[in-house]
Amino acid sequence: MAEQKKLSGVATGLMAFGPFVLYGFASGANHWRVATGGGLILCLVFIAVRLRRGIPIRLMDWTTVTFFAIGSVMMIGLRSTVFPAYNVVVIWSCFAVAAWSSIAIGHPFTTAYARENTPPEFWVHPVFIRLNLVMTLVWCGLMTVNVGFAVTGVVIGGNFGKLVPGFALPTALLIAGFVFNSRFPARYMARAGDLGDGASPVVPS
Repeated sequence: MAEQKKLSGVATGLMAFGPFVLYGFASGANHWRVATGGGLILCLVFIAVRLRRGIPIRLMDWTTVTFFAIGSVMMIGLRSTVFPAYNVVVIWSCFAVAAWSSIAIGHPFTTAYARENTPPEFWVHPVFIRLNLVMTLVWCGLMTVNVGFAVTGVVIGGNFGKLVPGFALPTALLIAGFVFNSRFPARYMARAGDLGDGASPVVPS
């Protein structure tokens, strides 16, 4: 049962990246209406699958839907000529605003991911709460820096602007963020224990 649940979680995780995979290939081929409209459809399918399984929809899931909805309105509804040039700025701005908003309202977005694999009795543990606040702040910074990279790419323009500050640097920073997710929680827990906080919950990366 646990293995089946794990495989199901992996499949659901892959579905979450599906819209951006389609978006990357379609936009790269200059098929912007397919990229935005197709991405939105995949997002809605992903949301429907989670709802059908009784899995809560997370803030970043809704943020992804929001981006593709904006893109679809711009490219399919308005046939914008501006969106292709600024699409990376829009992507990272959506996620940065969502991340910082979760801090502002007192519900760091990483908490939703951590709760999926952490027993409910640990959700109010001070270490669990502080850990997710720190992790969310790191991601807020990462996404904000990527907004800056995206804007720089637009200013520079050309293939260099698109490929280096527009794609390569944000992607590298994103990968660094996932590496951070895989290593930081365990180290933070060990440090919290050393500081005498008592028994700490096991928070997955």
